[in-house]
Amino acid sequence: MRKSKLIKLIILVGLIIISNVLVFKYCNLESKNITLSYKVISDKEDTYQLFFKNKGSWSEEQSQKANYVDVKKKKTLKFTIPVDNLELRFDLGNQPSNIIISDIKSSQLGKNIELDMNEMLARGNQAQIGKIQKMKDGLHLETVGVDPYITYKLNPSIGLNFIKHIDILNIILKIAICIILDILILIVLKKSRSVFTLIQELNNNKVLIWNLSKNDFKTKYAGSYLGITWAFIQPIVTILIYWFVFEFGLKASSPIKDVPFILWFMAGLVPWFFFQEALLNATNCMVEYSYLVKKVVFKVSILPIVKIISALFVHLVFIGFLFIVAAIYGFYPTQYTIQLIYFSLCTFFIVLSISYATSAIIIFFKDLGQLINIVLQIGMWMTPIMWSSTIVPERFQWVIKLNPMYYIVQGYRDTIINHVWFYQRYFQTVYFWVITLGLFAFGAIIFKKLKPHFADVL
Repeated sequence: MRKSKLIKLIILVGLIIISNVLVFKYCNLESKNITLSYKVISDKEDTYQLFFKNKGSWSEEQSQKANYVDVKKKKTLKFTIPVDNLELRFDLGNQPSNIIISDIKSSQLGKNIELDMNEMLARGNQAQIGKIQKMKDGLHLETVGVDPYITYKLNPSIGLNFIKHIDILNIILKIAICIILDILILIVLKKSRSVFTLIQELNNNKVLIWNLSKNDFKTKYAGSYLGITWAFIQPIVTILIYWFVFEFGLKASSPIKDVPFILWFMAGLVPWFFFQEALLNATNCMVEYSYLVKKVVFKVSILPIVKIISALFVHLVFIGFLFIVAAIYGFYPTQYTIQLIYFSLCTFFIVLSISYATSAIIIFFKDLGQLINIVLQIGMWMTPIMWSSTIVPERFQWVIKLNPMYYIVQGYRDTIINHVWFYQRYFQTVYFWVITLGLFAFGAIIFKKLKPHFADVL
C-alpha cells in the first residue's frame, strides 16, 4: 500500500512539473500585433490602405487594404500591424473625395490607446490633401489627388506598453492554466481507478461497440418507408430553412469577403448537428437500453460511445454534403481538409466526456433531458454559427471563446474556408483539451459512483 501511494505521489509530482514547464515554455497569447482602426465616412467608394514600417522605405508587402463601399455611411476600418512597426502612412483612397475620419485607435488584447488627430496632423507629413477642418464628429478632409496620404510615427512607448501588457497577461494566463492542470491531474490520479477502469472497458469491447453502433444506426429507422433517409432529411431541411431566412429574409451575408453565406453557415452548422444529436442520444442511452443495463455481465459503459458512433455515421454524410456545396462555389479540398478528422474527433470526445455524466444522472433525475434540450437551444444561438464573433466588441470576445464549441465551429471554417492549421490557434487548442479532459474525468467519476444503482432505478 505504501509503495503504491509513493508511486502515485511520484507520478503526481512528475506530471505537475512537466505540465507546468510545458505551459510556461509554449503557452503564450496568440498575437503580438497591434490592431489599428479608425472610422470613416466618405462621399465615394474607395480603397483605403495602411503602410507600416520600422525602417527603410514604404512597400506594398508591408501594407494592408480595406474597402469602403457604403457611401456616406460610417464604417470602421481595421488593420493589423506588428508591434515594432510604429511608422505609419494612411492612404486615403485613389480619387478626390470628402472624408470624415474619427476614433483612431490602436489596441491589443483589450487594451486601447486613442490617437490624437491634431497631433497626427502637426507631427506628420501630408500629400494631396486640401482643406482640413477639425469638428465635433471628427476630422473633415478634402483630398485633391489620386494618392492622398498622411504619415505619422507612433510614440515608441506605445509599443513598449503593449509588450509589457502582453507579458503581464501571459504570466496571469500561464499561472491560471497551471492551476487548472494541477487540479485536474490531482483529481484524475486520486480517482484514477474510475477513469482507467472506464478506458479499459472501452478498449476491451471494441468489437462489441462497433457491432452495436451499426445495429443502432440500422434499427433506429426500421419499419419506415424511407428508412435511414430520415436521418438526413430533417437536418437538410433545417439548413435550407435557416439559409432562406437569413440570406433572403434578413439579407445576411458572410463576414468573409468572396465567401458565400451558405458555405460559411454550413461549415458552422454541420458540427453543431453532430454535437446536438450525439449528446441527446448518448444522454438517453441507459433508458433506451434498459434491458441491457439490467444484465449483470453487460458493460454498460460502452452504451454512450455506441450512440455517438451511430450519430457519427450521419455526420460523415453531412461532411460529404458540405464538400459538394463547397465545390459548387469553387472551394475544393486542400491539404487542410485532413483537419476535419481532427475536429470530428474533438466533437466526438467532448460529447463522450459530457455524456458519461448526463447518461448516469438522467436515470435519477428525469428532468435533465428537458434541461439539456433548453441548453442546446440556447447554445446554438450563443455559438457563432449564424452570426460572426466579430460583431462582439473585442474586449468581450474572450467570453465567446470560453464555449468549447466555438473552437470546433471555427475549426471547420478554418479547414474549409480560412485554411488555418489547428496548431496555429494553440491557446484555444490547449484550452479545449483541458476542458474536455476535465469533463471526461468528472464524467467517469460520476458514472462509476452511480453505476451500481442503475438496475435498481430502471
